[in-house]
Order: sequence, then C-alpha cells, then structure tokens
Amino acid sequence: MIGTRGRRAVLLVAAVLLGSASAGIAAPLPAASGTVFIQTVPALAGLRLAVGPQSVTTGPGGAASLRTTDLNGIASRVTLADASYGSADTVAITKVVPAAHAAPHESHLAVGLDVASQVSVQIDPGRTGVPVGEVESLRLHSNTGQRLTVDPRRTQQLRLLSRQTHLVAGTLTAQIVTWSVDSVVAGPGVSLRAKEPGFDPFGHPTWQLQLQPVRGTVTIDTVPGTAGVTFTLDGATITTDANGRGEGVIGDLNDAKDRVRLATPAAGPLTVSVLRFVKQPAGRPFHRHLLATLAVRRPISLTFTDGNGRPVPATRISEVRLQGGGQTLPLTGPQLTRPVWMVSELATQVEGVWQPRKVTYSVASVRLDGGDAVFTGQQRFDPNTSTTWPIALAVFDVTVTVRDVVFGQRISTSVWVTKPDGARYRVRVGSGSGTVLDSMVRGPYDLKAGAAVYGARTKLLVSRNDQVNLRVVTALDVVVIVFVLVLLAAALVLLGRQLRKAHARRAAVRGS
Repeated sequence: MIGTRGRRAVLLVAAVLLGSASAGIAAPLPAASGTVFIQTVPALAGLRLAVGPQSVTTGPGGAASLRTTDLNGIASRVTLADASYGSADTVAITKVVPAAHAAPHESHLAVGLDVASQVSVQIDPGRTGVPVGEVESLRLHSNTGQRLTVDPRRTQQLRLLSRQTHLVAGTLTAQIVTWSVDSVVAGPGVSLRAKEPGFDPFGHPTWQLQLQPVRGTVTIDTVPGTAGVTFTLDGATITTDANGRGEGVIGDLNDAKDRVRLATPAAGPLTVSVLRFVKQPAGRPFHRHLLATLAVRRPISLTFTDGNGRPVPATRISEVRLQGGGQTLPLTGPQLTRPVWMVSELATQVEGVWQPRKVTYSVASVRLDGGDAVFTGQQRFDPNTSTTWPIALAVFDVTVTVRDVVFGQRISTSVWVTKPDGARYRVRVGSGSGTVLDSMVRGPYDLKAGAAVYGARTKLLVSRNDQVNLRVVTALDVVVIVFVLVLLAAALVLLGRQLRKAHARRAAVRGS
C-alpha cells in the first residue's frame, strides 16, 4: 500500500506532466540522443553509409548528418550500406575517428576510406613493331609499395588501389595512389612507357600504355670508387675510369640491374667482388643509372719478428687470426708465406646512402709451437697504407747450461726440448758459455739432458728471457760417488777394527 506521502508525490508528477502537455511543450529527448555529423576521407559524394539501423547518403564534399536516439558508441556502428561507388570503384572503411565534442547532443565522425578503381589497360605498340599479343606480362608498382604482375593477354580489366587513408597525428589523411610500370616481358629490345608518369586510377577508367624502343645508355658508379672494374651487359663491356664510373650503350634497358655482371675480379692491382647492384634515378630518357657496391681487396704479406727484431720463420706458425670489418679471418699454411687478398674498403649503407668504409685489422692471435705469441688487439694494420705487415711476436730467449752435480762443471751434452704443442727437437749444449734457445713462445717446456744418469728431466715455464742451469748426475759422477762410498765403507771397517783392539787392550789391563 502506498502511504499518504507516496500518493501526494504521484499526484504531483502527474500534474506536472499534464500541465506540460496542455501548454503544448514537447517532452525532452533522452540524454543520449542527438545528431551525428559524418565527413568521409577522401570526400566522396553519393556514398551510402549505415549508422546502426539508419542509412544516410553523403552530399557534396562527402558530408552527411542524421538524428539518432543513441549517441553512445556511435563510431562502432558506422558501416557501408553499399561497397560500390559509381560504376568503376569500390570502397572499404579503414577507420572511424570521433572528433572532440563541440556542442551538446552532437557527434562528429571522420570516416576513413580506401578506394579501389577498375581500370582497362590498353597497349599501343608504338614504333616497336611488336604485336600487342606478344606482351607476356606487365610488372606494376604503386607509390605506396604495392607490386602487381599482370598478363595482359588474359587480364584486361584491373582493380587498382586509387586512394588510401592514413591516420597522421590524429587526423585522417587521404593519399593519392599512383601506379607506374617497372618492366614488360615481350620481345627483346622492348620497354614499356606510360603516356603520363604516375597514373591515377581514380576517375580514369583507361590506362594508355605505349611500347618504346629501349636502346640506351647505362652508367655504373662503383662504391668505393674504383678504377679498372669491368662489367658485362648484353655483350657490352663497361670499364670504370679513375673516378670509378663507367658507361656503355646496350640494346635493352629492361631489368639492366638484374642482368649486369662483373666480368673479372681483377681491377688493376686490386681485386673486387660485388655486394649488390642498386638502381638509381635515371635522370634522362633512355638511360639507366646503377650503383655497384663493392668489397675491394689488396694483397697483404705477413712477416714475423721476435722482440729483438730478428725474423721468425713462418713455417713455425700454425695459424694467424686477424679481426677486421666485423669478422675474424684465419690464415694458415701457404697463406702465411705468400700475399693474401684482404678487404681494404667496403661499401656500407648508412641511413639509406651507400658510402665507402675503410677496413683496418688487429692481430687476435698467432699460434706458434702450441702457444699464443701475441697479446690480442695490441697490433693494428691498415691495408690501405701498407701491404707488408711485420707482426712482433712475444717470444723469448732462454740460455741453457748443464752442470754435473759432483764437480759443478759445465758439460757438453744433447738436450731434448719438448714444446707446448708436444713437438720435440734436440739441441747441443756445449761446455762453454751455454746454448741459447731463441724465439720460445710463452708456455710450459720439458728439457731432458741426454748424458745424465739422474736428474735428466726438468720442467720449464717460459714467460721472459731467462737462464736455466740443469744439474744432472753423470756416469762419472756415479763412479766418483761409488768410489767415495767404498772409501767411506773401508774407513768405517778399519775404524771398527781399531776400536775393538783398543777395547781389548783396556780390558786386559783391568784384568791384570
């Protein structure tokens, strides 16, 4: 049951409603109702859009508006009532962007569209004499990066993107999409050229293309600029001058970048290899401009010296590792005794621009007799300034003498030396001032004297110039030691006899 206060409130509301109706005042709209203002990007008149259950057609300038009972989430309810636009175009919604609220009960929407236009391709043989039916394929590309290969014998009608909408700094912006012809596959000596550069499919149902002769000039610039580099293209030979540029006339400019080849790696005193060919803007009709990005190599000879500047034979070295250009280059065997072709300059792309870069090297390691004879990275070389690299090795001289234990005299004998890699060699140690073992790499060695009876083997760790005095027991030492021991034994026997006789005499004296 409604109380007294409840009945009064109901009566008061009814009175207000009746009063408003009698005064001719309409009831207010719900808070979410209002007007939607739509602007298409690009501006397309006559485009049918659906906003929820309602539809609207854009007027001049691509604008439209309608009343709706619910503005909440209105952007998500905008769709195409018809994807066709006119007789040759189709549209697709890419994004709906609401604008900031400018007035109560209003919503302003920008509708981004992509437009695809139907185009008929017509080919004029021009002065080439090539029948249109022999054109096998057209390779097309757009200024937005799309690529398309078409066989005009089977496909005469194309649907090409003509308008593309992007969101730039929060604002929908329409981009005009234009198309060009990269190449044509037909008879030799034929190229395709449009009557106008950058064809816009929107509003142009026919694309007129014309076959043109393609005999023209190819310019090749090398990076780094290198003289004497020879290229071949369709039988033509193109050799670069002192500035690294070469030119030649060929009969077919189509896909020249894909058909040019390096004739020989030799370029005067250098050798080169091609990293890639890069197409550049032609600059004039019937002309192709290419960049040949190169790796340039020079012959480098290695020599090796010890700390005193004396040469160390390369035959003692098993491997050299050089670091340069972001790579490690191992050299072994014959590469250590004859010139090696090493990269001295390299084409490098920096922020989209190909530039020459000089390559320098550091010595990472030199393996000699099983040890590393250099300190990594301390020696650097530039192949652009020197073709002979003297590598200083951290090797040492060790003077060896052998002395006998008994007399301490230096003796002459053979000594077997075992290197860190396990290889052995024999040296003759004289009885004079000692024998110098030169150019010994850092590491552990084993020395064994041939004339020793005992103490023949000695361990040695080489890390600096040093002197080693081997103490050994020789055969003569053994004879002397044995003789001395015999004398000592005889002396002890005699001494014992004398002691017993003395003891007997003392005992006889005590008994008398």
